[in-house]
Parts: sequence; structure tokens; C-alpha cells
Amino acid sequence: DNAYDPDVSAKQIWIDKTVINDNICLTFTDNGNGMNSEKLHKMLSFGFSEKSVMNGRVPVGLYGNGFKSGSMRLGKDAIVFTKNGETMSVGLLSQTFLEVTKAEHVMVPIVTFNNQHILSKTSESKNSLKAILTHSLFSTEEKLLAELDVIIGKKGTRIIIWNLRRDKNEKTEFDFDKDKYDIRIPEDLDETGKRGYKKQERLDQIVPESDYSLRAYCSILYLKPTMQIILRGQKVKTQLVSKSLAFIEHDIYRPKFLNAKTVRITFGFNCRNKDHYGIMMYHKNRLIKAYERVGCQLKANNMGVGVVGVIECNFLKPTHNKQDFDYTNEYRLTIAALGEKLNDYWNEMKRKKNEECPLALPVEEIQKQPDQTWVQCDGCLKWRKLPDGMEHLPDKWYCSLNPDPQFRDCDVPEEPEDDDLIHPTYEKTYKKKLVVGALLQGGTQIQNKCRCKSTWLSDEDVSIFETNDFVVFEQYNNQFNILLLSLKRKTPSCTTPMSLKTPRLNDKTFSNHNDNDEDVIILEESSTPKPSADSDVPVVKTECVNLDQEEKQTENCDVREPCSAATLESKSEQLSSATQTELLNLVVKKEEAEDDTAIPVPRAEMETKQHNVNDVSETSVDLGNELKNQLQLLNKEKEMYQTKCEVLTKQVETLEQRILELNNKYVKKEMCHQSTETISLLEEENVHERRLLEVTTLYEQALEEIAKLKEQCSTLQNLKTECSKCADGENKSEIDEIAVQLDNVFRQLDECSIERDRYKSEIELLEVEKNQISCQCEELKAEIAQLKASIPQAVAHANNSTTSNVEDSVNFSDGESLKLRSLRVNVGQLLATIVPDLDLQQVNYDVDVVDEILGQVVQQMHEISST
Repeated sequence: DNAYDPDVSAKQIWIDKTVINDNICLTFTDNGNGMNSEKLHKMLSFGFSEKSVMNGRVPVGLYGNGFKSGSMRLGKDAIVFTKNGETMSVGLLSQTFLEVTKAEHVMVPIVTFNNQHILSKTSESKNSLKAILTHSLFSTEEKLLAELDVIIGKKGTRIIIWNLRRDKNEKTEFDFDKDKYDIRIPEDLDETGKRGYKKQERLDQIVPESDYSLRAYCSILYLKPTMQIILRGQKVKTQLVSKSLAFIEHDIYRPKFLNAKTVRITFGFNCRNKDHYGIMMYHKNRLIKAYERVGCQLKANNMGVGVVGVIECNFLKPTHNKQDFDYTNEYRLTIAALGEKLNDYWNEMKRKKNEECPLALPVEEIQKQPDQTWVQCDGCLKWRKLPDGMEHLPDKWYCSLNPDPQFRDCDVPEEPEDDDLIHPTYEKTYKKKLVVGALLQGGTQIQNKCRCKSTWLSDEDVSIFETNDFVVFEQYNNQFNILLLSLKRKTPSCTTPMSLKTPRLNDKTFSNHNDNDEDVIILEESSTPKPSADSDVPVVKTECVNLDQEEKQTENCDVREPCSAATLESKSEQLSSATQTELLNLVVKKEEAEDDTAIPVPRAEMETKQHNVNDVSETSVDLGNELKNQLQLLNKEKEMYQTKCEVLTKQVETLEQRILELNNKYVKKEMCHQSTETISLLEEENVHERRLLEVTTLYEQALEEIAKLKEQCSTLQNLKTECSKCADGENKSEIDEIAVQLDNVFRQLDECSIERDRYKSEIELLEVEKNQISCQCEELKAEIAQLKASIPQAVAHANNSTTSNVEDSVNFSDGESLKLRSLRVNVGQLLATIVPDLDLQQVNYDVDVVDEILGQVVQQMHEISST
């Protein structure tokens, strides 16, 4: 993480295992900006963190304790070599040193050299150097300088950790032997006797490789990698996790604690292994939790299998070891929201798959390919998108190999990403259906409540229709609306008898009604007592009627109502309000009575009816709030269907007119104008019947001929379609063959051009390497000649000098040999880049093996250049 942070900006980091003085060590080397002595002191001290955003890159470091806690977790001792172009520094963080010296406080010895390998002359530097040489793996100053020379270039940092932690059997806690290019956590025997490693939270899961393999973990460590990681001599193939999935869709998360800011969530299917699924939670580009299962993935079934979600949770706080988040309320809300959104994605993908291929394999079992192919340039480390179908790529890929000419140069910036995502990229139709089902269930529950509390509604009055998966209780809502309107007005009391005669109401809204008297509200309004027995008493009924838009009847309803002036006015208000809402119409009906006399109606019964209506209103007010939003939608949908019905009725009318015209064509009206002859009624009827029979036979014959013509037309049409299909098939086959041939030619041309560019780049690189090697060979030859020339002088001087002089010469020769050894180490590192099979751990730098290998490589390079 320190190498990745913007204040270092390393392009490569090398992680390796080596042996120094019979001690197994872990080494970490980068080519970043390095540090001076002050920064090194803060790095080795606790609680210092001065990291800030640079060039748009957010640092991973937060607390200032990562190196100390991380290195001391791996081993007891660590030494840091760093150079920043001006100075070179060495610092020691050692538990062994503190235990031996019995220090009460943490002491960190640091020494600084200039570029000429000269140590500062202060007493503090001398004491620190003595402590480092005494308690580290390097006993001389020359060995320290040799390790500084191992850092390639003028800047960089190298960390060596030894005294690694061991188990009770004195084995290291890491497995270096199972894979020579990896560092793994060793396997354990589980309860079933199988070997394997499992974290505590994955006891019931298939463990992903990133839990126990450093190579797999480094490949997904960063959301967008900008640094190459070389693990034990082999480059880690990093991947863009959010762009290496199949069926990718994006969703958004708007938590309230972020003040309406949106967080992007990427969902897709794992193309490598369907058993590795869950949420990949990053923080400031760095992985914190991998394959965290949420939502339906927690259930013991196949729901959510293979689905991977990617989110960058910069608003959460990670723990000090960056392996988990603090269990805060924000974290709990985020996990719950991720579960819901993952369920939406899973259900939508299942729905789409079932619609497209209902009989195929389940969506989690289908073999998948990533939606996009991305590759990182080994030169500029930029990520480039490749066209589909390019699977086999070289080990080293450069921007010059890009088929897209727009991004064929390392100086061209990367493709921009759409960070301002406001809405999800896919429509959640499955979720809409669930909402519809919930509305339907809620509507039925409300209807049942109304049936329990009131007897004024029947099943026949409920007309159910379906539009866009919404089931609407039209008549129920209409009656409920009218009930609310009638309850808003107080029923007036009448003190005088009312006339039975009322004006005739002519209104289109009173047409096309069904005389169904099953569900009727009887309103009796009067103030005088009712006679004990009178069969001729008229009763006023108000009935809720559904308008049928398909029938076109024009009738005028004569309505008589015994009511006073005030009551009539109130009823007219109700009628107007009902027609304005266009929900339903009130039809006032009168039971047949013979007398037109004024009948008094008792006030007591009217009050009881009002009391019942008021009880219904109390129970209905709550229901009105629930149905208020639904009614608005239903009204719009009803208007739409009414317009459709009108269009259909017009079409029916036109069809009826055409049928009449056709009948009139075959019906012949023959008029006989013979004035002298008279035909009896029987003869007229016989003639009429014969004419009808003739007309019917002609009509049937015409229908038969029409059917025959239709059959002939259909056969001709089928023949035509078959002929066209055959012709199209032949043309398509020829066109397809030509297209395939052209496609093959173009692909071959593209492959040739790509190979040509690759060979060109390789030739250029070989030329540069050849020049570098030749320059270094010349320098090495000159240094070897100087060393050979100095050896006889040193021997002669040793023979002629005193014992003290002999010791000095021995020290001098030791210094020269160390310098030669460091030189051979550098040459070995250089040769390892050219000869991959060269194992530097088996090379003895005290003899001239490296010199012989160098001579052979130079000879081969001369032969290659000559050819």
C-alpha cells in the first residue's frame, strides 16, 4: 500500500523469499520515490501519517501504523534500505535489538549516506551504525551498501524481514514450496480429514483462492491497479474486477447519511468460478472484504450463485489491519441495501433468461465470457479496452499492439468512465411485478374489511380489469368514492310531506344502466311517523350503476322522488359531483305505485339509517387514505380504456353497416304493378318464402366461393413465401460464404500487422538492451582490469610490510573483494533479466562464474547482431 500511495508512485514492486546467513527472509523492493532520513524516521515511528491526495489519487494509508504492525506480525526484525536520489538511509526496527538492550522505549537506529557512500561523522550516526551492524544480518558497512545497490535506479526502497513467525513444529507459517512462484498459507486438516484452509467466517463456503494465495490476493487487491506486482520473479496478472464480469449492470445506492450522494454498485457473474461469489468491498481503491455474501446468497439454495457485486465504500471506516470494516450503523445499512439490490439483479437476470431460453440450463450454470476485455500496458501501465475475440495475448503487451488506432500510443490517456451515474442501467420489471402483487393483496384485504363492516357491497358490483399487470377494483373504488361524497354532506331532515312528482331528468349519464336491485341503499327521509301498514308507499332507491361504453342507448329515465325542496337540492348536488368524477352515476328509482299522493315518512327510521351510514364513514375514512393514491392512477387508466372502448364501438358499427349493405345486395325486392290481378295472402307468403330461400342459397354460395378464394389466396401466399425463402437462402448462403472469406482475410491481415508491430517493438527493446549490456561490459572489463592490476601490487606490498601493514593490506583486499562481489551481484541481476532460467540463489559470487556467463551472453549478442 505504501508503494501504491501517491507520495511514492512506484511502478513495480518485487516480493520475494530469500536466505541470508541461514535465515529465511521476506524481501519487498519498489522503484518509487524513496525517503530521506526524516521521512524514514516517521515511517518507523508510530502514529505519523502525512499522506494527502496527489494528482487525483487518494492514498490508502490512514493511521500511520501499517508498516510497524504489518512487519512485526510477519517477523521479529525488519531493516529498511531507501534512497531518494540525494541521500541513502538505512533504518532498523528490531524486537531482538530491544530485548537484548533491554530498552524501555522503542529505539530505531538510522544511518544516512550520501551518493558517494560516505557516512555522516556525527556521534549519533556512529552509534546507530554500530547497533545496525551488531543486531542485523549485515555485519559490515560494505554489506549495507551492497544492499542499497540492489535497488535498481537512483530511487526506491527495499525492506527485509527475518526471524519469521513459526508454529509449534518450528515451521514457518507460510508455505513456500507448494508453488515456487507463490506464497501461501499452509493447508490444515479439517473435520472430514480433507486438507484446506478456511477463514472463520467461511466455514460453510467454498474458499476462494485469494484467502490463502498471495498471488490471487494481489490480483484483486486494487479496484483499478496502477502498479505491477512481481511475486517471486513472476508478474502477477492483475485484473479490473468490475470489468471482468459477465452480464454487467450498474445500480446506485443513496444513503441518507451521505446527503443524497450516489454510490455506484456493479453487478455481474463470475466467469472464472461460479462458486466464488459475493460483494467485493473496496475502500479508497483497496480491497477490504472479498466475496461477502448478502441477501439471497445467505440462504441454503442456489439463489445468487455466481453473482459478484463491486462497491467502493469510502464512506465506511476500515479496521487497522484493512481486513474488515468497523461494525457501525452505516455499515449495517449498507449491507442491508446491498442485499436488496443484489436480489433485484438476480431476479431480473433469472426473468430475462427464462423469457429468452425457458428450457435451457439455469443462469448460474451457463458458461460465461466477460462482457469486455481489458489489458494493462507494460510500458505506461495504462488500461486499454480490446475488441471482442482477442483472447490469446502475449506475456508483455504494449499500447503499440492495440488494434484501435485511437489508443495505440502510451501518451494517450485512458478511456474516461461515467462516474455520474444517476439511475440504474437496467429496468427492474421483476420488482415491479412484486409491487403489483402487494397492491393486489392489499386491495383484497381492504375489500374483505369493507365486507365485514358493511353489507352495501356485493361481488357482482366488483369489476376487475388488468392493465400493465395492475389489477384494479373499479366498481369497489367507485362506490367507495360516492360513499365519501355522500358522507361529507349532512342529510337534511324534512318536516313536511313531499310531492311524488319530480321533473323528468334527461341526461346521457342515466343511459345504459342495468336494473339490478340486489345491492341497493334505501334512504328514507321524512319527519312524520310512518303509517303502520300501507302497501302503496313508494320507496326511494339509490343504485350504483356501471356505465357500459360499448352499448349506445339513448333513453330518458322518468324519476319520481318524495322529497322536499332542500332534499331535492341536496340530491342534485350529489348527482353532479358523481358525474364530475366520472366514477359512477346515481340512478334514482321508484317502486311502482298507483297513487300520486304525498306520503309521510317516519323520522325515526331515517335517523337510524343515518346512524348506520355514519358508522360506515368512520371505518371508511382510514380506507380512503390508503386508496387515495391508487384512485388517481385508476382514473387515468379508466379514461384510457374508455377511449379504447369508444374506438372499438365505432369499428363494430362500421362492420354492422357493411353487413347490412352486403345483405341488401342479395335481397331483391320485386314489385309487381299489375292492377287487374289480385294475389291472395297465401300466395304472397309462398312467394316471399321462396324468395327468402333463393336469397339464402345465393348468400351461402357466395360465402362458399369466398372461402374457396381465401384458400387459393393462402396457398398462393405460402408458395410465394417458400419461393422467396429459397431464393433468400441461396443468396444468403453465397453472401455468407463471401463474408466468411473476407473476414478470414481481414483477420489474417490484422494478425500479420500485430505480429509485425510486436516484432518491431521486440527488436527495438533488444537493441536498447544490447547497447546497455555492451556499455556495462566495457565498464566491467575496465574494472576487472584495474582489479587484476592491483592484485600484484597488493601482494608485493604485503611481503615487504610489517604485521600491521599486512593487516591493513588484508583489510584493503577484503574491501576490494566486497566491491567485486557487489559488482558481480549487479551483473547477476542484469543477466537474470536476459536469461530467465538463471537461478541466482545457486550462483557463487566469490568465483568467476558470473564472468564466464557474461562472456557467453556477450558472444551470443555479437552473433545475433552480426546475423
